[in-house]
Amino acid sequence: MLLADQRIELDARPVIRPPAAIEAVMIGHCPSADGLARWDRLARDDGALAEVAALGWTQQVARLRALHAGTATTEAGDADLRALYGLPLPIRSFAYFQTLFPQAFTAPTTTRSRLAGSAAWLPAAVQDFLAETGTQADTGRSQRDGRTLWVIRVPEREGVAAFLPDPARDLAADLLEPARLGAFGRALLIRRAGLLLLPDLERLLVPAGLPDLPRPRVARTLPVFLPEPPPLDDSHRGPPATPPVAPNPPAPAPADVVLPIVRSLARWRPDMQCLLAVPLDQQPQDEQPTPSAAVLAHLAALANHPEHRSTLRHLQLVYPYLRGPERPLGSPCGLLAGLQAQVAEQAGPWRSIAGRPLHTLQRPWPPVHQTEATRLRQQPGVTVLVQRAGLAGRLSVDDEALCVPCLPEADLRRMRPDEWRQPHWRSAEVMRFMGWLRRALQRLGEQMLFDVDPHDPRPEIALRRFFSQLHQRGALRGALPEQAFRIRRLPGEASTLAFEIEIAPAFPIDRLRITFLHDRDTGRLDTRLGRGTGDLDG
Repeated sequence: MLLADQRIELDARPVIRPPAAIEAVMIGHCPSADGLARWDRLARDDGALAEVAALGWTQQVARLRALHAGTATTEAGDADLRALYGLPLPIRSFAYFQTLFPQAFTAPTTTRSRLAGSAAWLPAAVQDFLAETGTQADTGRSQRDGRTLWVIRVPEREGVAAFLPDPARDLAADLLEPARLGAFGRALLIRRAGLLLLPDLERLLVPAGLPDLPRPRVARTLPVFLPEPPPLDDSHRGPPATPPVAPNPPAPAPADVVLPIVRSLARWRPDMQCLLAVPLDQQPQDEQPTPSAAVLAHLAALANHPEHRSTLRHLQLVYPYLRGPERPLGSPCGLLAGLQAQVAEQAGPWRSIAGRPLHTLQRPWPPVHQTEATRLRQQPGVTVLVQRAGLAGRLSVDDEALCVPCLPEADLRRMRPDEWRQPHWRSAEVMRFMGWLRRALQRLGEQMLFDVDPHDPRPEIALRRFFSQLHQRGALRGALPEQAFRIRRLPGEASTLAFEIEIAPAFPIDRLRITFLHDRDTGRLDTRLGRGTGDLDG
């Protein structure tokens, strides 16, 4: 039989690549008409199942294998498992995501708003993160190589609570049993992840009754004398009016969204950042929506509070949203996180994405002028997308800003207010680099956890080799490695390794101090980062 006479079905498989420099996690909705997903396709992927099982979901993986092999009968409790709810899924190609969730783009969600529509925002954010952005001239490889995304699907019936940590539960106790964790806690278990995105939480925070821009009206048609004149149409020419929107659950207060996120990240994953779009609001005198005044005021209050100031550095706010010919409105965080992961893979995690072009047909909405972008960047500290009129409409990031300095509170108390308020301490790329350093040193310590004697010189040799490679790649400034970093052994107990490392990053800050603690008896690894005080050039 000829190949043309057969039915051909494309079966996308996950791409096997080396570990990425920075991985991302997305939590959101993947709607479908029957509520299910292609769980049988996942059950055939031994590589993906091995990665899921390594995070602690061995029972769920074994159950999927048994259901697919037919050695187990379907039970009532398998509905969420067959829908792939709560499972961190490694996604390295958009075709593989479409294979697992084929109706994610077409099926509507249960919540709808005039401005955001009824489609889920997670599928579009996944597409933006894994989008093909061209090829490199020097290597010929696709620029998306190395990007790894973890997707956690949550049920729509749980509403906003599905995206946030439960304040009534003890996360420390639940970490021992991953099945009891919510989606937020499960995202924290992915050790290689450095970015957290919540696109459908942003969609739920859009007010349901927020109107879109009014459609243009046309002039009234002059009457024509005919035997049977046609009815006059004095309405606007365009799509029919949007039907009334059913009332959605009330939006949570800013404190109920921001504080649980930053507190959990600061305590359990100090190396992670959460990208979140600033919610919209509209006053009677406004022609178009503006950043929510309540959210901006809440962020300003947190930035001035010593207890919350150091936790707020784990949140990178993004504004405005994106919209295009096929999307009424969407999250900008997927596009930005994809570029951050790409730049980290190619140029290093210490590089900023500011000024780099974002290859997309979407445009920022509401439009932001440079004056407003500068104001939001300075106060409270927002990463703003702007469209440069002089560069053929190129879309780029104005600057990567944070609401607070990226230093611990102990360092901020030792600095003068006019010193730590400098813009270079509020750079999001510095926080991203510090998180990457934590994860890299954590992996280095785990490699020598059981077979290194405290008097063995190999740990210091491995640390010097690690920072020498950073110096060669341009992450540290200085003509010689001795001018770029300094490693000093700290006195400690017989089973403890302690090093104080001071480095001079290339930009945009002066010095960082790293304390590397390694206890062989207890298996404890700890990496602390702060502001350097020494002089490496001396």
